[in-house]
Amino acid sequence: MAEIKYIPVSKLWRHPDNPRKDLGDVTELAESIKVNGVLQNLTVVPLIGEITKKWDGESYRVIIGHRRLAAAKLAGLEDLPCVVVEMSEREQLSTMLTENMQRSDLTVYEQAQGFQMMLDMGDTVERVADRSGFSQSTIRRRIKLLELNHDNFKKAEQRGATLSDFVELNKIEDLDARNRVLETLGTANFNREMQNALSDQKYQHRKAEWIEQLRQFAVENPDANYSTHTHVAGYGYWNTSKDVEVPDDADSVAYCYKVSQNQIDLYKERDLEKENAETAKREEKRQQEQFYKDQLAALTNYMFELRRDFVTQLSTAECKKHLGEIVRFAVDAFDSNYDGELTIKLLGVAPPETDGVDLLDYLESTSVFSDQPEKALLSLAYSAADDGSNGYWGWVWKPDYQSGGYGWEENGSLDAIYTLLVALGYEMSDEEKALQNGTHAIFSTNAPKKADAPCDRCKAAHPNCDKCCKACDEPCNAAQACKKDEERTENND
Repeated sequence: MAEIKYIPVSKLWRHPDNPRKDLGDVTELAESIKVNGVLQNLTVVPLIGEITKKWDGESYRVIIGHRRLAAAKLAGLEDLPCVVVEMSEREQLSTMLTENMQRSDLTVYEQAQGFQMMLDMGDTVERVADRSGFSQSTIRRRIKLLELNHDNFKKAEQRGATLSDFVELNKIEDLDARNRVLETLGTANFNREMQNALSDQKYQHRKAEWIEQLRQFAVENPDANYSTHTHVAGYGYWNTSKDVEVPDDADSVAYCYKVSQNQIDLYKERDLEKENAETAKREEKRQQEQFYKDQLAALTNYMFELRRDFVTQLSTAECKKHLGEIVRFAVDAFDSNYDGELTIKLLGVAPPETDGVDLLDYLESTSVFSDQPEKALLSLAYSAADDGSNGYWGWVWKPDYQSGGYGWEENGSLDAIYTLLVALGYEMSDEEKALQNGTHAIFSTNAPKKADAPCDRCKAAHPNCDKCCKACDEPCNAAQACKKDEERTENND
């Protein structure tokens, strides 16, 4: 049995390698010691001087009992019962580690440090497990935690992070990502940052799989882009379920891929001849559409001039005769958006000599309101409702041809204008009527074609025509035009 020796508290020193760095609050233990004394002996070893490397015969280093020593000092005890033992440095450390590993109040970080110190002394995981009572897997998980930033680890413990939180953190494979999430451990942001990290990890795994699949038929080219290559497919963060599909022409066409942070893009060599042909085709269509637009605009403005001239020449008597129609029209059309210059032209009034003059005040000063109020009302309303761009056309989608372009379009406001003008004596020309109902020839000249080549049926009906559709349930516009040409030829013959 070991001999118990009472040693002065002043001669007892904490062991610097004690895995338990924070002794916690020893106030309660100190009060118990005041009443009951120290009930359990401390285990100590002779303290070897740092310079002489010899024992001075008086000082001792504590192996077991660091909290009791701290509490005894707080309680004011002068000496403590100790068992003096002889141990090597390795034996001292091993004893402290084994004793402390059994304590439930050790932090996760202190546990991890203790296990690592045991391994550093030459113990195996299996032996540490036998001595500490922890499983081998638990020991390995604890030691892995030491890879984390130590300061942030301790801060997380201070914020109340639990052991399960640290275990959850180990699901993140990348150390840098783990440390980033560690900064939020013990806060309300932890779960969100954890999920973000796991999602990114999943993406990185998927990214590696995509690259391996792409390598089977493509080469990496970090310089590839939309201007140098034809883009084929993209694989990114947003579609991790997508698999790489090997193109049918992979044996004959050179493919490459470009890896960026959030996606991988698959490209192939550009077919410049095909691209140039498509570009030329688009430019031809653009020019065609612009020419067609200019024709429509010119025709529309011409029809406006016809309507304007009619209103200009309209007599006051006719306006009085149709005052009801004018008022109803004005209610819908006159919204203070009148065209001052056009209104003056319609009324035949000389324009004001200076700019910035209020139109209504100026017209009143000319007595036009008192002399021809009906015509004045019509002129104001008409100038607000009609202008040179008001026509029966616009950019429309043609589902039968799966294409868009300028074409006929209904215009209810222009219909209302014509309704009023006709009531006032205006006679619509055949061309205006054709524009209104969409039968004007201009609308057939720009009809998009279903295909470049005619179908067999169209070839049989129109052997000399190369404008008919490739496949049609109903004759296309070009076929109709061919038919009309044939009819005219037959009539002429």
